[in-house]
Parts: sequence; structure tokens; C-alpha cells
Amino acid sequence: METSTIRIAIRKLPDHFDRSRITTVLDEIESALMDDGGVYVRAYADSMTITIEVPTNQLIDAATCLKDLNLI
Repeated sequence: METSTIRIAIRKLPDHFDRSRITTVLDEIESALMDDGGVYVRAYADSMTITIEVPTNQLIDAATCLKDLNLI
């Protein structure tokens, strides 16, 4: 299965995400994508960026859900 990668700068997260608890943010993103979009993703972060690996055939669904969360 082919995957696509979406990267989000941590410093540009909307205010309703707690940047000091990045593991909670990752869980929230993964849960929202699974529950609302039906998309199983793998999300992880380094000190600057959240990386979300998405099956390419579900990229549109993931992008729609991330837009609803004001992440993109």
C-alpha cells in the first residue's frame, strides 16, 4: 500500500491544541481521522513538526478531516 505524508508545523497549531502535550495532540489527530474520516493514520512528531502518514487512496478524506480541525 502506498502512503503519503502530511507535515504540520507544531508552532502553527491552532490554540485549541496544547503544544506542551504533543502526545495528546497526536492522539487527538489520530482519533479524529479514524472516527470522523474513517482513515487509519500513523502520526508522530519531532521537535518542530507533526508527521502524519496516510494511505494515499484516503488522502482526500484525511485532508478534509484535517481542514475541519483547522490544521490545514
